[in-house]
Amino acid sequence: MFAVFLIFFILSILLFISSRTTSGKGVNGFFELLTVPIQRLTFDVLHNKTNLKTENKLREENAKLLGQLVKQKDLERENQALRDQFQTAKPPSKKLLPVNVIGLVSFVPGSSPVDEIIVDRGESDGVKTGDIAVFKDNLVGRVTKTSPHLSVIHPLTRKDTSLTAETVKTQALGVIKGRDGQDLILDNVVLSERLEKDDVVVSRGDTDSNGAGFPPKLVIGKIASVNKKASALFQTAEVEPLVDVSRLTIVFVVISN
Repeated sequence: MFAVFLIFFILSILLFISSRTTSGKGVNGFFELLTVPIQRLTFDVLHNKTNLKTENKLREENAKLLGQLVKQKDLERENQALRDQFQTAKPPSKKLLPVNVIGLVSFVPGSSPVDEIIVDRGESDGVKTGDIAVFKDNLVGRVTKTSPHLSVIHPLTRKDTSLTAETVKTQALGVIKGRDGQDLILDNVVLSERLEKDDVVVSRGDTDSNGAGFPPKLVIGKIASVNKKASALFQTAEVEPLVDVSRLTIVFVVISN
């Protein structure tokens, strides 16, 4: 690049000198013929370099704006989740710790369900094994493992889930159990109880003297189908969760005493 400018500079001086003399008119025409392409080339190089800088600057600014937009949308969703949660009567808001979902173990969209939920708060924030996680009035799962700054939550749909539950409309009692990682079963319901499709199932309440366990009246899901046979000791119902845990970005841990 420097060599091009040097040549152009020398030729320009010669052109100027030749243009000052009558005898230099022929030489002047020759130098003009020689230097015009160089001038055009130099202009194109400078112009393209300027355009490239402008394009790169625009790309950087667009990338920056997109990053700011993503952060703004995340903040809006988080603020909305906080407003919705703290307007909910159950559980008491003073016991709630908002945590961000940072990992979904074994989850593949359309293929395999969520096995574990990883969140960004742990022992240093007061989270303990056995604490439950909620979203609005919905029961999400239970904390099964903690470290100083992380916790693992098992969703209700895991096979190791078991808690006492009841239906809202008919007040039938049973035990909620996870099945296949996708749905739930309301089991151990005596035949004399009445189960209805679309009835909402809530937690009955299984807390101990320290406040650990499942509080009452948290939504578990709604009945999708009922399986009742006169020859069986109990009837069962398939229960669909009302919250898709794979789409949650923030949940709330109920801090026990």
